[in-house]
Amino acid sequence: MSFTPPDHPGAVDAGTAVSGACPVRGVGDRPVRRDLTILRTLMADACRAASVPHDRVDAVVEHYLAGELRGKSWHGVAKFCFESRFFHHRQGTPRVVREHGALAVVDARREIGPISANYAVDVALGKAADFGAGIVGMINTQRYGILAQWSERIAEHGLVGIAMNTSRAEATVHGGRTPFLGVNPLSFAFPTLDGPVVADMATTLAPMGLLWEARRGDNRLPRDRFVDDRGHFTDDPDTACSAVVFGEHRGFAVSLLVQILTGSLFGFPMGTEVDSTWSTGYTFLALDPSFGGQVAGHTESNTRLVDTIKSAVTRDGDAVRLPGQASKERADHALDTGTVEIDQAVYRRLRARAAGDFATD
Repeated sequence: MSFTPPDHPGAVDAGTAVSGACPVRGVGDRPVRRDLTILRTLMADACRAASVPHDRVDAVVEHYLAGELRGKSWHGVAKFCFESRFFHHRQGTPRVVREHGALAVVDARREIGPISANYAVDVALGKAADFGAGIVGMINTQRYGILAQWSERIAEHGLVGIAMNTSRAEATVHGGRTPFLGVNPLSFAFPTLDGPVVADMATTLAPMGLLWEARRGDNRLPRDRFVDDRGHFTDDPDTACSAVVFGEHRGFAVSLLVQILTGSLFGFPMGTEVDSTWSTGYTFLALDPSFGGQVAGHTESNTRLVDTIKSAVTRDGDAVRLPGQASKERADHALDTGTVEIDQAVYRRLRARAAGDFATD
């Protein structure tokens, strides 16, 4: 079966992979370990072939590669291969079009996702320096990969960082049959003396990127992640039409909060009103716990809490795992070895992009 991804302005959002979401691969496309230097070279060549500004190439490459290193493959090289097809849509440098106090709205002018997100984070950090908080909404942008990079960057400045976005309405609640929410991923990070602790999660049980890859390879979906138009769980990628929100109504409540914070808070479309990539809302929060220097010790308090968590054990006697811990360990291992596993089908697409072929999928 051949699969042509949807046109970018109306394409589904890939969301963010959650722990336990299992990739589905064809027998002929099992992952092969590839050298990181080669991957960086191929991705940089693809950026240049797509006319990405020379001084922004490294930032774009490292962003998508970070998703791969952290084990979020749906937001790594595979998403780079998809999104690079639309890099030429960029219209100019993002700009603030509306602001009041700690709040600002950014028109990204269809900039490449990692570049526009970096701009929005800069605005949020500037607002936090002036007001103790930066609350920035962004719209009219291409998409990025993982969210963790943006919340983590804010935390590296000693602040609490939050990043989130919505998508077209492609998610429903447990037992539902009608999609009415975006996939609504969420990431937060906070500083400790040992570096930021970072959480990055979807509010659906699986990312839409998993559905894309299953259709490309004519593979089955993992069970109990997607539903058909009757609301029944399905492992058939051709009949799946909605991702399912995690945690039944508790997860629904979290997703609904993300929907509001990426939508009506800034006057952006929500749910079924989101009709394209360009009408999709993104939000970045930078919160200064020091209140302009009046209160100190928040980083130390965070560190003590994390130490307490690390000393806790499960009923099996294992240590409790912090959010983001497994992803960090996976990335550290990949960097130590200088290699990462890549599906062969994705690697073929990357080589095509590096050669200037943005049609092959």
